[in-house]
Amino acid sequence: MSQEIVAFYTQPLPHGQEHRSRLAQEIAFLEGRLHDLSATGDGDNAYERALGRTYQALLSLRRSELASLNA
Repeated sequence: MSQEIVAFYTQPLPHGQEHRSRLAQEIAFLEGRLHDLSATGDGDNAYERALGRTYQALLSLRRSELASLNA
């Protein structure tokens, strides 16, 4: 799965509606990962807690970017 993630994030960004769709996909992925971490108790160790903070930061950035495109 990690190779899929790297491939996804290293693709050039599309334009227009494709860009919005890509952002929506990223948001859904990050929300899913955060849900998975929460299901295990908000991160059972320091690594999972750090990963959760990283996902939260990325999620905030993607949501802001999507909101600016829709404005």
